[in-house]
Amino acid sequence: MQPLDRLIAKSEIEDCMKRYARGVDRRDWDLVQGCFHPDAMDHHGEFHGDSAGFVDWVKARHENLPFSMHYLLNCLIEFRSGTVAFVETYFWALQRREQDGQVAGTDHEVFGRYVDRFENRDGTWRIADRKVVYDSTRQGTSSNHLRPMVGVIGKRDQSDAVFALLNSED
Repeated sequence: MQPLDRLIAKSEIEDCMKRYARGVDRRDWDLVQGCFHPDAMDHHGEFHGDSAGFVDWVKARHENLPFSMHYLLNCLIEFRSGTVAFVETYFWALQRREQDGQVAGTDHEVFGRYVDRFENRDGTWRIADRKVVYDSTRQGTSSNHLRPMVGVIGKRDQSDAVFALLNSED
């Protein structure tokens, strides 16, 4: 690969990872599916299967989560050829699970890595195979409801502020 092609490919791969995080956190399942090649496999905790099955699985798991945020950290991209890259991306995922009748639910934090094989097919870099490596977790009582938030509040659907910006004319 030429140096400029390598930089462009790295940017496209990193953008794909960011779309994945946005898709899960905003429950935009078409966006999540678009990060995978149609025949991609995902090994994600207790889930092992194709990307369509993964999207169905994660959609069900997130149906009642009022909060989810994925932070993507170190992202090392190692090219094996002009069409294959091995990508290791550290993540920190935060999720809130509320229980009936409780003022505060439980905040779960997961620290891990996405170990991905990306492939460029027909000019598009997408995940061809993913293994999620879990390095640590922690949980505690959520303090979310103890302090009122003022301002634009994040939503886990198409009513989130990011979609208003994306759908604007300018």
